Amino acid sequence: MSRVGHCIDNGPIEGFWGIIKSEMYQMYEIIDEVSLKYAIKDYLRFYSEERPQDRYGCKTPSEVRQEALSSDVPTEYPIPENKRISKYKEKWCA
Repeated sequence: MSRVGHCIDNGPIEGFWGIIKSEMYQMYEIIDEVSLKYAIKDYLRFYSEERPQDRYGCKTPSEVRQEALSSDVPTEYPIPENKRISKYKEKWCA
């Protein structure tokens, strides 16, 4: 866990919630709790099975998972270096 005020460990999920807020609410009409639950469940399915990701070479997460399971040497998809994280580590890590 990071220190208070340095929520670098929350970054990935915060980014995902940002995607959900910007895309899901445009795709579904949400009028009550039931429609919200359906929208979240269906959007998670859409995100993993249909939505291509730039970082995976325009493949879906499901395609990447299937490739990894069927291959002896899975393809690597490196995460680009985040300069803010490097700066954080320089300052706060010993």
